[in-house]
Amino acid sequence: HASSHALAAELLALWHHLMKGQSKTMFALLDELDLSMSHIKALQVLADCGCELAVKEVSEELGLSLPGASRTVDALLRRGYLERREDEQDRRMKRIGITPAGRDVARRIVGARLEGLEQFTDSLTPEQRTRLMDALAELPHRT
Repeated sequence: HASSHALAAELLALWHHLMKGQSKTMFALLDELDLSMSHIKALQVLADCGCELAVKEVSEELGLSLPGASRTVDALLRRGYLERREDEQDRRMKRIGITPAGRDVARRIVGARLEGLEQFTDSLTPEQRTRLMDALAELPHRT
């Protein structure tokens, strides 16, 4: 049986290989949209949850300080990717939600990632694809 450390090292090598394949498309998109990794993560969190969050909740999801999350949210608000409104129960609290333009950007980012992953899976033999699909089917990565 593989040790956790050996498996982690192998996954890291795979991750680096996959990221190389995604880099050109992804970095071109990030450059075009002038987005940072924090911007991408914030958009993804709000697109995935399909809900509105307080800036404090965004900071917790991203692992950023409250000021860092506020800067990220403010930048996305200025671009029209997020919207802010008062909470109905507590008017002092602001709720942040994703706009249709923000959803479109999140979709484009997922598309760029998927394109890089498809380049990798296209390079595999049919047998390798089947074995990888079978191995992934048993992992707890889908929620």
